[in-house]
Amino acid sequence: MIEEKRCLRCEVSLEMLGTKEFRTGGTTGGWKLLFGEWAELGEDMIELEIWTCPKCRRVELYLPGTGE
Repeated sequence: MIEEKRCLRCEVSLEMLGTKEFRTGGTTGGWKLLFGEWAELGEDMIELEIWTCPKCRRVELYLPGTGE
């Protein structure tokens, strides 16, 4: 059985907005300008579920999974 996700502030049931891939690692700023695409060699992508509270609009991110 999947446990219902609840807001940590108001304890209202969270609503799932979907999943999104976020970039992690890599470089920023001048390094990207100097090295171009080579500066992105250390980048990885991580997929996260986005949940929001309909009452206080707090956003929470979770790793995808069944929650079991």
